Amino acid sequence: MSARDAALVAHHHDPLSAYVRSLVGSNPLAADIVQETWARAIPALREGKVSNVRAFLYRIARNLVIDGARERGKWAAWTVEEDLGDLIADDAPSAERTVLGCDRLRLLLELVESLPPRCREVFALRKIEGLHQAEIAERLGITRGAVEKHLRLALLALAARLGEIDDVE
Repeated sequence: MSARDAALVAHHHDPLSAYVRSLVGSNPLAADIVQETWARAIPALREGKVSNVRAFLYRIARNLVIDGARERGKWAAWTVEEDLGDLIADDAPSAERTVLGCDRLRLLLELVESLPPRCREVFALRKIEGLHQAEIAERLGITRGAVEKHLRLALLALAARLGEIDDVE
């Protein structure tokens, strides 16, 4: 930038910035528009074809403001304002539900741990590993009826204990 260009920018920059800020209401956007105004104006100003520098700068800036508004208007239907982000539905559970779910899971694990060893083993093979009753019977070397008995006892014990806790809540 030449000394003449620097002098023009120094003389007109603050009033031009204030003018653009009054049009757009945003300091960062105004700074971008002013910078683009200078980028477009300096070549014509160097050629000496401009009789009223102030009017020329303000006209370029105003046109850039209008062009920007037109461009933003084109996309307005497809964009979301930052303030509206809270209105977008979220399928994730709330923090409260997450904490309550973790507490209930911890409680259920504690209850499973408190079952008699064989009941706990049968319950884990059926409900956690997903084995069928015949597979459990074969793996543990017990009858299918014994597997059903241990499962029934485990489920009844858990239901009773969870029922007691649900009554308190």
